[in-house]
Amino acid sequence: MISRVAEHCYWMSRYLERAENTARVLDVNQTLLLDLDVPPEQRWRPLLIISGVYDMPGEPESEAVQNYMTWETANLSSIAASIGAARENARVIREVISAEMWERMNYYHLWLHGPTARALYESNRSEFYAQIRRINQLIHGIADATMAHGEAWEFFRLGKYLERASQTARILDVKYHILLPTPAHIGTPVDQAHWVAILTSCSGYEPFHKKLRPHGDIATAVADFLIFDPQFPRSVVCCLAECEQAAHAISGRPGHECGNEAERLLDDLIGWLHGTDITAVIRTGLHESLTKVVNSTHDIGDAIHRCYFDVKVQLPVAAPA
Repeated sequence: MISRVAEHCYWMSRYLERAENTARVLDVNQTLLLDLDVPPEQRWRPLLIISGVYDMPGEPESEAVQNYMTWETANLSSIAASIGAARENARVIREVISAEMWERMNYYHLWLHGPTARALYESNRSEFYAQIRRINQLIHGIADATMAHGEAWEFFRLGKYLERASQTARILDVKYHILLPTPAHIGTPVDQAHWVAILTSCSGYEPFHKKLRPHGDIATAVADFLIFDPQFPRSVVCCLAECEQAAHAISGRPGHECGNEAERLLDDLIGWLHGTDITAVIRTGLHESLTKVVNSTHDIGDAIHRCYFDVKVQLPVAAPA
């Protein structure tokens, strides 16, 4: 496959996933603040940190942050910028994706920049964010049903699950370090509400409560679920397993063989997670472990770029005359 095509498939998927994640955390945070008295500095700034935004102009107040994370195209983590970037990547490779997929992506890009979306945003913020989530889910469903499941598809999967693994780790880490107001709130209804919000931010509220688990500390149970549950499609372990399958499908090597840097880094991170559990992670430090996951996913992304997208072509050296 041409590296240009592979790169566009990969980033199209990552941007779609990013748009959904941003919409989800904005909606959950808005609902949380309706029910709880949260200190001003802990209301909206954490959402910027989750998205890696540290330079938003002005104070991180409700409307300012929501507008910046929704409409500001100069902010590459915003919903508008992410959907626009996904659509542009799709436009370049229209011959690879299906016509149905392109039509939906183009339609929603135009919808987002039209008066209907803006009116929905102003009148019913939660429904607007729900629509953004449905956009991503619909497009991924169309891709699954209409794209040939070859190399392009595997790069699409690789981007989606790598982005998702990183976002789950970021959300959990920010909650652990920033959202809890004081140690005195641990175990209180305020603490419970924060952990429910974190589950909802990762689409994990219902799956978490449908699983049988021993009674105990909710923080430990939620962290265990979001990091180690092998069946929940947004847990770190599950996302990395999907990445590993996609990476080996692309290279054609068996899962136990690592033939390039991206596969080796994936194998190292998955091996480390399989060799520990939530008790050891908390004993070592949840923040340190989640930071390792986030940094490792960044390294894997860089390695994917070097291995597949930034291919250096070496011309043969001419024989001496």
